[in-house]
Amino acid sequence: MGKIFNDNGEMIIPLKGKVNLPRKKVEKKKGELVVNEAFCANGHSLISDVKIQGEKGIHFIYTNRSGSKETDIVISPVVRKCRKKILKGEPFKRGETVKILCPVCREELPVLFNCECGAPIYLFYIDRNLDHNFGQSFCSRIGCVKSSRLRFSRDVLQEFINNYSF
Repeated sequence: MGKIFNDNGEMIIPLKGKVNLPRKKVEKKKGELVVNEAFCANGHSLISDVKIQGEKGIHFIYTNRSGSKETDIVISPVVRKCRKKILKGEPFKRGETVKILCPVCREELPVLFNCECGAPIYLFYIDRNLDHNFGQSFCSRIGCVKSSRLRFSRDVLQEFINNYSF
């Protein structure tokens, strides 16, 4: 078993070197990366027939922390873009933090860690093997610059490591 902490006392989070993304799951179109497959931790597909920016969107259920308010939503599959469509329910207010659920099994998506704003950063996978290196993540605070904007989980983890010491 390898070391958990480096000589400075910082936790070592192993990241693979260069991650070659599966071309069928993420395609480069017009200079942008588009996610074609998305899965919850139970392996349910999150891809919707609802199109955003001409591409099939990614479907979630947003609820408030108590579960008393619910919105059925589809977000853009284009990495680093923040576009969404509400299918059912009312929009959440800027600054609210939501729980994000799979629309099939209704289980909460895994949390990578908390964003700089304090809200959970949720994770979904673009591979049925549930490899976090193939994950996508986004902040759950409505209006945060990192909410509804897909980012590769590997990039988010690297940013976290660079910004915070343990």
